[in-house]
Amino acid sequence: MSRILIVDDDPHIAAAVSALLDAHDLPAQTVWDVASAEELLAREFFPVVLADVRLRTEDEGFRLLEAIRRISPASRVASMTGHSTPDLEARLRELGARLVFHKPVDNDVLITAVREMLDEVARAGSELSDDELGAVYESTRDIMRGIARRYHFNYDECDELTHEAWCLFLEKRRAVRAPRPWLLGTLSNLCKQEIERRVRERETPMDVPSTVEPTLDTTLVVNQALAKLDDRSRALCELIGLEQRSYDEVTEALGLPLGSIGPLYIRAKKRLRAAIG
Repeated sequence: MSRILIVDDDPHIAAAVSALLDAHDLPAQTVWDVASAEELLAREFFPVVLADVRLRTEDEGFRLLEAIRRISPASRVASMTGHSTPDLEARLRELGARLVFHKPVDNDVLITAVREMLDEVARAGSELSDDELGAVYESTRDIMRGIARRYHFNYDECDELTHEAWCLFLEKRRAVRAPRPWLLGTLSNLCKQEIERRVRERETPMDVPSTVEPTLDTTLVVNQALAKLDDRSRALCELIGLEQRSYDEVTEALGLPLGSIGPLYIRAKKRLRAAIG
């Protein structure tokens, strides 16, 4: 069972909540500050987060909710506070808190709410909305490129590998419970596989012709191949490949989620190559 994350700067309260959850077979992890919470959320999926509103300061509590929404949008969050106002509760809900508990929290109420949120996450799986998908894409894109760079791939190759990992994620996302760690792990595996493939190619002698004479007009061939594609694939190849539009511009032009542009473009290029033959 996935763990529940408790974030409270009072170690006595954090320990008491953790003990209560453990007594009901709900394993928990406790941290006391925003930085530690962000680090854990980046490594592991926590379906439920119980977050104190005031972590040294109220602003830190708000910053934690923003971090959860950015790093782990599929998590369900319940805020805990000893001093609540209607305006504060409205702000917490705006930042992603599903529930707001007033301290001291009734034990039965807390356990029931946690189980309901766990059930909600289980039912939803990892079928992210367009906004959540975009948030995951934005939070992992640079990290994934950095991982590929550590394997000494060039920038274009880093983008290709990153998009390939996203293609796999889009195909399997219903079964993926923790998108961020899954993407980072998958990218690392793809990098290793690509290195192994290149080593095998170097070990296999190949007869390469000394010259290749073009026999068809390249522009005509590409245009004929584009005409064979579906509308979306053709539009992606034209906008990105030919017109050099940015992903933001393509998102606006085609009405597609930002996080899906790269993977869809990779697929479109593969279809184009197949059409060219």
